[in-house]
Amino acid sequence: MKESHQLDLVRDRFTKTAENFSEFVLKQRVAEANRLAELATEGADAREWCALDLACGPGTFARALAGRVRFVVGLDLTPAMLARARKAVGEVTPACAFACGDAGRLPFGGATFDVAACGFALHHMQNIPRILAELTRILEPGGRVAVRDIIVPEGADAEANTRIEKSRDPSHTRCLSAVEFRELFGAAGLRVRKEELATRPRDFDSWMHVVNAEPGSAAYKEVRRMLEATLENDAAGMHPRRKENGGLEFSVTTLCIVGEKA
Repeated sequence: MKESHQLDLVRDRFTKTAENFSEFVLKQRVAEANRLAELATEGADAREWCALDLACGPGTFARALAGRVRFVVGLDLTPAMLARARKAVGEVTPACAFACGDAGRLPFGGATFDVAACGFALHHMQNIPRILAELTRILEPGGRVAVRDIIVPEGADAEANTRIEKSRDPSHTRCLSAVEFRELFGAAGLRVRKEELATRPRDFDSWMHVVNAEPGSAAYKEVRRMLEATLENDAAGMHPRRKENGGLEFSVTTLCIVGEKA
């Protein structure tokens, strides 16, 4: 797929799902955002730092960083998301600014930021090596890149995982593994300072609601069929299980990784 088409796909998808997506992440990802911000600034006096929240969405991670640094810049591809971010972060602090831009071509000079964060967004992007190289470029020496994203658990079938995720959300590219993240950080000139793996349960209906796919819709039926097909072998590494009320739930595996620029 051409990169321009992927960007259009992401922008269109998150414009259409802006309301449901924003409602979910601003409420349900607070603890994850706070933990990433904590690890990103761990062991440093970050009160004078300038931070970038890449693919900021409605400002979940920018809001968490705002309490720890001097100034936060949020960058996103989708104007509908930026409008929500300005409101959500503006309620917390005036020390923030937002801009529309492409993660692969950051509109900032070198050594502009002390920390750059990206939460739950790289699985929508194509050229991860270039994006990490861009993040490294805009950092001061000793600056940090902090990423939190869903991953393919060790031993899972990455292709099966991708098929399910893309059926739910066509703007999904693929989830990386923890090993791939380490290798990519190293190739970008980032020394890994910290890693944390975590799992959390997700209700299937809620997961589908975030992308505007309600029970009875074609997308809902197809994704549920695909996930239920892995109930016995857990091929996709999503640990699906039936609920007592007949519903479905599964687990999301996430990696939080922080690297430091030499």
